[in-house]
Amino acid sequence: MAVSGAEMAASDLCPAQGAKALESPRLGVLDGLRGIAVLLVLWYHVWEISWLSPGPRLDFIPATGFIGVHLFFFLSGFVISYPFITATARRKPQPTWGHFAWRRFIKIVPSYVLSIAVAYAIGYAQVQPNASLVPDLVSHLLFVHTWFPDRYGTIDGVLWTLAVEVEFYCIFPLVWWCFKRRPWLTCAAMIAIAWIWRASMAHCCYATLFAQWEENLPGYLDIFAFGMIGAYVFVRFGDRWRTSGARYAAPLAAAAGFAWLVVLLESLYDYRLYDQWSGVWQIGNRPLLGAAFAVIALGSLTSPRWWQVLLDNPPLRFLATISYNLYLYHQLVAREMLVHHLPPYRGDPHDDARWQARYTEAAFAMAIVQAALVTYCFERPLLRLKAPSRTAKDATRAAT
Repeated sequence: MAVSGAEMAASDLCPAQGAKALESPRLGVLDGLRGIAVLLVLWYHVWEISWLSPGPRLDFIPATGFIGVHLFFFLSGFVISYPFITATARRKPQPTWGHFAWRRFIKIVPSYVLSIAVAYAIGYAQVQPNASLVPDLVSHLLFVHTWFPDRYGTIDGVLWTLAVEVEFYCIFPLVWWCFKRRPWLTCAAMIAIAWIWRASMAHCCYATLFAQWEENLPGYLDIFAFGMIGAYVFVRFGDRWRTSGARYAAPLAAAAGFAWLVVLLESLYDYRLYDQWSGVWQIGNRPLLGAAFAVIALGSLTSPRWWQVLLDNPPLRFLATISYNLYLYHQLVAREMLVHHLPPYRGDPHDDARWQARYTEAAFAMAIVQAALVTYCFERPLLRLKAPSRTAKDATRAAT
């Protein structure tokens, strides 16, 4: 059942069975997009080391593969708001904040801490620029390392995104309180805040802190907002679109979204010779990435099955399953392979096209194997743990 923002605001739901609302059916299309996101990031960081070109027409893809992180943030905004929006639309109990916090904690923190331990155990963290044991550990375990320039890239450079992600989880109760009452206005405000943040950082700190602080949570609120509004539109109109003639146009919309994304990435790539090119381009264009993601997701979610299998298929579902640990370890694995001459090389390996190809293949394979081992031997067993029991009296209602 579809409801308007005003009707969502008017609902007053009890939390007695809120945990059940959080267990929404999986949307396989989003798993496919998650698999694509992690492939983009993996390719980007391996390409940074190997310099292996996929061909002049495709060079823009690995060079802008960091946009996979933006797709991750979009998917997070969609996925964490979807159960709340669905429960409200169906006038059923919403997830409790206790259950929400437990699911985020058990998914994020243990694997994150393990990756930090591994980075120190193999000596990787100790050789990163500005490495300092106590400040690095404290700032990373509190997920605030991106706010301290000397701590931003320490331990393992990819961990900056976890700070952004966890900080968004922390403010999500407030965001949901606003979104439930005024979804479109809330998203507009998030987009405006993100743009003002990026523009202000460029104006005040271009030569100093812009490259780092532009990447903090305020600068990504627009991407999260597009994920949330995408979930809202899907819950409100998805069933209607899937049972009407619109479903035949949905693949065209999804294809147009992919084409738009390609145009945006090519535009970003064209900026590569400018100073701080990726940050400068994104000051005004980052919302367009969020909009393209939303068009792709909504078009694919409402398409016939023949289109959905392009995203909802075993290889991409597997990559989605291991995506978190693949993200955590891929750069560490790739850089350690280079340090230990795997595959073997002499002199500058970038002059050897055969080595570039062999290294790229091996780095992809080893990173995926490492991620699969950690996912199935460590993460998945933990995800089966139940949240600590809480009495109904102690349970906290998730936004009314």
